[in-house]
Amino acid sequence: MKKDRFKFLCMETEAGRDAFVQHSSSNEEGLVRGCDLRGGMMLVQTADDRPRRWEFDECDDLPRPKSGPMS
Repeated sequence: MKKDRFKFLCMETEAGRDAFVQHSSSNEEGLVRGCDLRGGMMLVQTADDRPRRWEFDECDDLPRPKSGPMS
């Protein structure tokens, strides 16, 4: 994901809107719960309710999740 898209998804999350991402190496999907803009990290909750912390450049944004309770 490019940095401008990362910032956009962070703003969406701060505004109370849902943003979903997929980690490129693990293919895990999750709901963005917050961002660390300085550190370039996304705080993500996966479909199985696990918290994750992913670097934005290792993620792809999803228009909607493929499976789980978030779909």
